[in-house]
Amino acid sequence: MNDDVRVIGDQAYDALIQGFQTGSWKSFFDLFGAEVDLILPAPQTGHFTGPEGREKLVAFFSAFTPGTSRFDRVEVIHKTVAEDRVVIEDWARGVAFNEPYAARHCIHIMVRDGKAVGFHEYNRSLD
Repeated sequence: MNDDVRVIGDQAYDALIQGFQTGSWKSFFDLFGAEVDLILPAPQTGHFTGPEGREKLVAFFSAFTPGTSRFDRVEVIHKTVAEDRVVIEDWARGVAFNEPYAARHCIHIMVRDGKAVGFHEYNRSLD
């Protein structure tokens, strides 16, 4: 296991959850390089790479603002580190865009040269 991958992956996941709690995403975005391999769930479903991947990452998460979206409860089910990635399976309940939210997630955070360079999220409703 590469400790840098684990540390940066953990920091990115923690900043992701903090972003949903506070609506402040700067610490999350700062962990990513200029080019990102990104897979997003709905409503912006798609696979984006390079500078466009980073732009889509910023646009997608910036839409989750204070007062409209938050996680009230998050539980990590499992986390593993292999090669260049941290894979986290979790579930969360809260509010997304003023609607009840409950989903299970599988999140891949890829790390290279001290930066997060990939973020893939797959999710499914809990209810």
